[in-house]
Amino acid sequence: MSSQWGTELRVHAARRALLLSCLSAGLCLSMLVSGCVPEKRGASAEVNDGSDSAREVSQAPEFPDEGEVPSALLIEGLVYDMTSRPADQVYWTPPSSQARCAAERIVKKIGPSRLSVLGYRAGTPGAALNDIELTDAERTIVVDAFTSCVDLVQGIAAVFFGDGRISTRSATCMAKGLADQDLLRPFVQAWAFGGATDPLAENGTLATALLAQADVCIAPTALNWPDVRLPGTDPLIDSDAPGGSSSSASAADRPVEASTTSAPAQVTPTTAAG
Repeated sequence: MSSQWGTELRVHAARRALLLSCLSAGLCLSMLVSGCVPEKRGASAEVNDGSDSAREVSQAPEFPDEGEVPSALLIEGLVYDMTSRPADQVYWTPPSSQARCAAERIVKKIGPSRLSVLGYRAGTPGAALNDIELTDAERTIVVDAFTSCVDLVQGIAAVFFGDGRISTRSATCMAKGLADQDLLRPFVQAWAFGGATDPLAENGTLATALLAQADVCIAPTALNWPDVRLPGTDPLIDSDAPGGSSSSASAADRPVEASTTSAPAQVTPTTAAG
């Protein structure tokens, strides 16, 4: 990224690190209906993990081996894929009512016969909704259904929050700001089309909005992450505060302050003159 870009946007250099998380936000969202299991992402529940179901091991609904899958079973399968997660994982999923709303619209508009022919199977890696060969028009149907039914502000805020590198307030502020500009849809499009969110697409509209919103929502010292390493072992750290920041949302990123209490001075015993 050129220095001219940073100068024009007039944002603190550390905030550009937010783009790194946004590049993968679409992939994070894609885990909702894909067969892969994400790594632990920390306490995103502090933002609100969305789930209203118990964290217990559940099984995907069983589909018939042959023939058309009934609409009701396809809906249950989509709801399962959108809301289920391992008990030891913490990441955002939509509430079941929102997931069902989206699933019903998807099945109604794409059709059970089409989904059956394409081989959609709930809870099956490689056969998820964003894995099967939907047309671009059909993927747009998925995007429309998801954006119409699901609280994307809560979902994207949880993705921004990650494992607590920024505060819940900052994460929600970022998501709401993008929602006000109708810029949450690209995250859903990335999921539906099986790709990653590209902030630099469409003349960099999303990138510009992200950086401008970060200037409003995130303190200049909020992205001091001395324990985070980029490829090539380059530390992701604010050069203005190389020891971390006491205002960081993550306790691991706060500098260890030197103790102000000194140990009693050792006095060498003396003997009286003889």
